[in-house]
Amino acid sequence: MSIWDVLEKAAYTGLGLAALTKEKLDEALERIKKRGFTEEEGQSLAREMREHAEIARRKFGEYVAEAVEKVLPRFKLAKFDEFEALRKRVVRLEKKLTRSATGEKS
Repeated sequence: MSIWDVLEKAAYTGLGLAALTKEKLDEALERIKKRGFTEEEGQSLAREMREHAEIARRKFGEYVAEAVEKVLPRFKLAKFDEFEALRKRVVRLEKKLTRSATGEKS
């Protein structure tokens, strides 16, 4: 499975969650129209929907992070801290090489 496959799957999952959330919102709005909710009931419903949306968002984030963690090692990519350490080492070596070429002492 390539990283593109994982990203595509994550995108489709995100779209699915968005569609599911929209469906739930549409259902809730229909209930409100049919029942004529009180302000308190409307606020309760809105709070419940925010909680469900937050749970869905968190689960999606966890799913994507988990999928990336599974796929990333297959690509043998350096982590940011490893890359940064190598970048600093190259800078030090280039300075040393420049001083050596110009006859400067360290």
